[in-house]
Amino acid sequence: MKPYIQLTIRTKAATESWAVGEQFIGTLEEHAGLLLPEQISHNPDKFTESYAGKMAMEERWAAPCTLRYDGGMFEVAEEFAWRRKKAIKSTGYVSHTKRNVRGQIVPGGVSFTSAYSQNVDFHLLFRQWCHIFPPQIGMLHPFVPLELAGLGRYDSFRLGSFNASLRPDIPEAAWAMFYGPDFCPLIDVEQLLTAGFFVEQMGEGILVRVTERIEDVENNFPMFLRRRAELKCLFPVGFFLDKE
Repeated sequence: MKPYIQLTIRTKAATESWAVGEQFIGTLEEHAGLLLPEQISHNPDKFTESYAGKMAMEERWAAPCTLRYDGGMFEVAEEFAWRRKKAIKSTGYVSHTKRNVRGQIVPGGVSFTSAYSQNVDFHLLFRQWCHIFPPQIGMLHPFVPLELAGLGRYDSFRLGSFNASLRPDIPEAAWAMFYGPDFCPLIDVEQLLTAGFFVEQMGEGILVRVTERIEDVENNFPMFLRRRAELKCLFPVGFFLDKE
């Protein structure tokens, strides 16, 4: 399988306002146009509408939808999905934060998969989206053939999944991870810095990188594996689902 980028953010912050949507879609129009959508939809598996520019997206961002549940009805915001078939090929969707029938916050967020390319600064993109959607948890990882060979087709790390909505799991340490307030108390930042890892305070959370550059994963995968193993040893036992 060809290498690809997986970027996933889970957030408890409100996502439905057009102020959020305008910022987010604006980032897709940056990066030399290499992430510019070609098609949009409310269904990540079916695209029928052409992308007509950021300002034409206001009515499509968080469009209201009525759902029926247990004899009642409630309003939710539909997902905003997009894809690009030209280089650089990519697809993604934003799901909006909401409350369930018990009044609990169900996190929203963004899931984005892109062909691997050194022509896009994915680290910058991740930081931009972490500012727009303050994460509960987030990951950015370049999946290369050597790693993909050892993962199952539906491995949650490979899919960028944090499993349960209300109580997310962390299957593995990605090249870059954002840990929000739910996870920060479990992390010894000084210990990570002393061990040579890259830690940045952002809002109420921290962004942790295994190595300095995302290209390190492709250029020296054995070194990345070693550093990731060393990083994980500095976290509490059971923090990651991976038992190794």
